[in-house]
Amino acid sequence: MENFEACEHVFELQKKYKNKAKVTDVHYRLKKLKAFRDLMIKNKAEIASSLAQDFRKPGLESDLTEVLPIISMINLLEKRLGKWMKDKKVKTPLLFKGTKSWVRREGKGNCLIISPWNYPFQLTVYPILTAFAAGNTCIVKPSEFTPSTNKIVRKLIEQIFTKEEVSIFEGEASLSTELLKLPFDHIFFTGSTNVGKVVMEAVSKNPSSVSLELGGKSPCVIGPNVDIYKACKRIAWGKMVNSGQTCVAPDYLLTLDENRDQVIESLSKSINKFYSQKKYATNEDYSQIITERHGLRLEGLVKDAVNKGAKVHLGGSYHPASRVMEPTILSNVTSDMKLMQEEIFGPILPILSFETTDQMIEEINSRDNALGIYVFSDDKKFVDEVLNNTATGGATINDTLLNVGHPSLPFGGSGKSGIGMYHGKHGFDEFSNLKAVLSRHSDYGAGYFYPPYDEKKKSSMDSLIKKFSRFF
Repeated sequence: MENFEACEHVFELQKKYKNKAKVTDVHYRLKKLKAFRDLMIKNKAEIASSLAQDFRKPGLESDLTEVLPIISMINLLEKRLGKWMKDKKVKTPLLFKGTKSWVRREGKGNCLIISPWNYPFQLTVYPILTAFAAGNTCIVKPSEFTPSTNKIVRKLIEQIFTKEEVSIFEGEASLSTELLKLPFDHIFFTGSTNVGKVVMEAVSKNPSSVSLELGGKSPCVIGPNVDIYKACKRIAWGKMVNSGQTCVAPDYLLTLDENRDQVIESLSKSINKFYSQKKYATNEDYSQIITERHGLRLEGLVKDAVNKGAKVHLGGSYHPASRVMEPTILSNVTSDMKLMQEEIFGPILPILSFETTDQMIEEINSRDNALGIYVFSDDKKFVDEVLNNTATGGATINDTLLNVGHPSLPFGGSGKSGIGMYHGKHGFDEFSNLKAVLSRHSDYGAGYFYPPYDEKKKSSMDSLIKKFSRFF
């Protein structure tokens, strides 16, 4: 772990610089953002190599899920940041005659970003660049599980940003604990719900605004009037990309009893087509599990489910030597199984079947709100029924994950799956304070009602209240 004193030193440097960061203009911010984009593209192969070293992430998958979202975000900022940074005028009501008012967006100040291991490049760089675009300074603590990716992130960041703007500190989880003791202006955390609670406890001691991108059990629903094979192909991709180590991956699948067998068959066919070698331990298109501990946990979830009556239709085995968990499909799943009591975060897909669509909705609502929900059906009435009667951070209809990748859609949780939204304009707002500004330019309005309160002023106030009441 790096010396915590070094973190404190940089924190003080950024504290002195943060008011200068707030007033940097759009040209300065965009110059650095575009420079980072160009540097990132130039080093794309090294980024992919680093991700492969950490957990054998396929190169194309790295481009698609780690690099492309950042390019899209910077492209959007290039078009819109100037507009977002401008003051927004507001109308002047009668009582405020003689004034003008506007809302100014400014950076929150010193930000702490704690990023996860599952998408270690994207989920570290994306909030850094968003925070910088809004006029903030950042101290960043990436995951200790991805040292190779952390190295390339640091290399790229340090070539573009000064340490007063962005500084990265690596270390064990204990470093995050120490950093959370510092009085940051905003904390942005991506990770598990349990650690999110630790962050909130720290915030209670040093009050600040906070963004929590957590997780939960994101449901996937196959309803009536649907092409089952096409749906299952999309579900299989959303579940197996990054070996299921995705916070918004479909966590469990709900279908009607009458479609259950076809769903299982179609999922198996799709997965076997994706990974045709079926030698998952050596398949370069299939990621490793991040650590042996995480892999053994997944193996334990499957064993627990099987011991309690679940049936394995595909996969089911963990290979410790290569840290690979096979794509796994289970049925006969019940609520007392561990894999239905916690977020799976791996390539294991439990299938639950029901007689009616109402029962599927009841099952979803028996759990805490998740980050996402995926609804497959060409029946608009059914889709609306699911969306109207469930609560999640986001939703994709007839596909998986795509709402998260859209640069202009908000991404975040609902209830226990997170606090705050980012991506696009929503990210700029998340890292901004709204400052209300009013300027008086002539002596009208409220000044009339300064003391002493004579009868004339009381009569004027009565008339004013009567006039205002006509608007309601």
